[in-house]
Amino acid sequence: MGADFAQLDRITADIQANDLEWVEVAEGSYFKALTVHVPTNTVAYAFRMDPGAPDFPSHFHICRAMSFTTKGWFGYREGTNRVDNGMFSYEAPGSFHTPFSDCPEGFEARGIFESDSEVLLQNHVKPNPNSEILGLFTVQDFLDIASPETHIVHADGRVTGDPHFKYDFSEGIEPS
Repeated sequence: MGADFAQLDRITADIQANDLEWVEVAEGSYFKALTVHVPTNTVAYAFRMDPGAPDFPSHFHICRAMSFTTKGWFGYREGTNRVDNGMFSYEAPGSFHTPFSDCPEGFEARGIFESDSEVLLQNHVKPNPNSEILGLFTVQDFLDIASPETHIVHADGRVTGDPHFKYDFSEGIEPS
């Protein structure tokens, strides 16, 4: 059984995250958009909190979030867990929490948001899921902070971005 190459993304890319600028999305909290795949509402990101940064806004997950802590640690105000350097996290849709880090060197992670809609997070004014909604964090927000190197697959199938390395893996292969 052959693959239907006409239905697959045709471009593979390697992005040097160190070359992208951090974009502040909340006081002391920053994201980098590594890859945005609009057709599937999927975003690969880097996330950072400065030492002493205020809590990241309390939020309700519309998306699935998977992340790997690469520096420091973080926790949730609603629990007692601590996610240390080297740990992997899965945050299910419907989870509500307030991330923080009191780590002296700050905190960094790399991860993926994956949603059934363009909405990823619903930010709240207070650490209470019934509190007023402060705003939404969407796939479009990541498109807005994307750098020229960010690998983006658009809804119409176009691919943009100038990553470190990119190639069309299907050159010379005829669609089935």
